[in-house]
Amino acid sequence: MDAAPGRPAASSHTRALLALFVVQLCFGTMPVFGKVAMPTFGPEGIVLGRIVGAALAFTAARRALGIRGVPLGDQGRVAFASFLGVVANQVLFMNGLARTSASHAALLTTTIPALTLGVSIVAGIERPTLRRLGGLVVAGSGAVLLITSRDSGPAASAGVLGDCLIVCNATVYSIYLVVSRPLLARHHALAVLESLFGWGALLVLPWVMLVSPELPQLAIAASPTAWGALAFLVLGPTIGAYGLNLYALRVVPPSTVALWIYVQPIVAAALAVPVLGERPTPVFLVSAALTFLGMWLGR
Repeated sequence: MDAAPGRPAASSHTRALLALFVVQLCFGTMPVFGKVAMPTFGPEGIVLGRIVGAALAFTAARRALGIRGVPLGDQGRVAFASFLGVVANQVLFMNGLARTSASHAALLTTTIPALTLGVSIVAGIERPTLRRLGGLVVAGSGAVLLITSRDSGPAASAGVLGDCLIVCNATVYSIYLVVSRPLLARHHALAVLESLFGWGALLVLPWVMLVSPELPQLAIAASPTAWGALAFLVLGPTIGAYGLNLYALRVVPPSTVALWIYVQPIVAAALAVPVLGERPTPVFLVSAALTFLGMWLGR
């Protein structure tokens, strides 16, 4: 009799973990397809396409399903979460990706679990254990090794800047994971997504038009390959990944959501070799080993 009530919860937990796996497949492909679209649209064009495309899709879906939107009283929190998890997150990531390799970008996102755990502890959501903290330190050392291993020179300096922007991206995304969770306790995930990306579109559009006024001409001249890469970035790593991520966040804590990010470098590195011609260096492999060891210790 006692086992029956537990089955739905266990089933929800399993579905949440499956959703997180699909999310990492989507996010893992983002650096590679981002590199394909980058020469045509630039970081700003990709950010604008992802945010506006997702805003339109989530708005249409919520209205079609008749789901109640987020009320006015919570819009301030949504706007703050949108600035962190949609605008700043994507602007920092794409500008970092423009300066570093797809493999580096994917591996450096694995700093998110350590940062998310720290934010969760400060917010009083989770309690640390010695093993988890040790694992996160080991994983973080992999990121430090990767950033500090570059040679000197202009190209290397640009790469270091790109790596640092990715770490900044990870920081704001970690805060977003913690800030957005209370919203999911009160509102439907689709309503939250609509508001997140609606605010994101309002916030990012003036900035993109200011820093990249030539974007409409670039879009007109874009090749089918570039448009295909951008469309995938909107459908997979944006609409699909954000939606499934919020679904999982309703069931499991933010640090568990963040921990699954360790799958991303495997996906990105596997695609970067045939698509972009990138080759993993010995330092990258050592950094990856430290990262995955840290994941096992901090699980």
